[in-house]
Amino acid sequence: MTPTSSPTGIPVISVVTEVVTATPGPPTPTPEPEAGATMVWEDGSVMVYVPAGEFTMGSSDGEVDYALQLCNEYYGDCERSLFEDEQPQHKVYLDAFWIDKTEVTNVQYQRCVEARVCPAPTMCDWGEPTYEDASKAEHPVVCVSWHDAKAYCEWAGKRLPTEAEWEKAARGTDGWIYPWGNAFDGGKLNSCDVNCSYDWKDASANDDYAETAPAGSYPTGASPYGALNMAGNAWEWVADGYDPGYYNQSPYRNPLGPDSGEERVLRGGSWYIAGVRIADRHPCHSWLRHYDMGSRCAMDSE
Repeated sequence: MTPTSSPTGIPVISVVTEVVTATPGPPTPTPEPEAGATMVWEDGSVMVYVPAGEFTMGSSDGEVDYALQLCNEYYGDCERSLFEDEQPQHKVYLDAFWIDKTEVTNVQYQRCVEARVCPAPTMCDWGEPTYEDASKAEHPVVCVSWHDAKAYCEWAGKRLPTEAEWEKAARGTDGWIYPWGNAFDGGKLNSCDVNCSYDWKDASANDDYAETAPAGSYPTGASPYGALNMAGNAWEWVADGYDPGYYNQSPYRNPLGPDSGEERVLRGGSWYIAGVRIADRHPCHSWLRHYDMGSRCAMDSE
């Protein structure tokens, strides 16, 4: 540094252009989002934040009793063994993650088709797709296989949720039977109700739709983290392969489920189902496409 003279004749030091910093300390931590915080992702979806922590996964003996009662009420001749894959009820710890607030919609999926990554759902193994129906652009895309759902999520920069992530996002840490609590309310979801044409319909409920409803309908049926339509509307593919006995060997921390086999897991029920419950696990061949089967995506928090 070179001394110079000020107008008063007192020597001063010239300005130093090189900034010398002290030895850096630990970085200032970024505040963790609050449970249910939202962000808008590049595919136009809104995602909600599920913080790290423990939750109870699966069904107690009491819930299995309740499931059997519902099954016999709507379908008849049900066996308790139908629900054994929901047991034992067990504790699971998950790292924090984000999950789509709603199912993937027709208009969102269309962008993946236009990018020549996803196949257009113009065929279905059972029922008719709604993909080309302009009036249902905001309805969940259906008639997508597990492979189609996986391709979309990866194209969007996300992934399919694990089965454990899906269940925590749907029921929270209190082990609720439904996203909103333990009492069924036919006005908080889209299931097989008075508008449904099938014999097992619940004629005491009215959700205003015979088939799918727009994604994001029934805000009073939101999960503890603000995720919508996690009961009913469309079954949702998750990443895991299906093993009916997996809960007997599931690791405590971040279980991924089997990663092989023809069958993958669907969660959440659909407009076609009466007696929808969060804990219900539905196996299905990964290549099947039904018109009550869709998806939502997830992503790591970091």
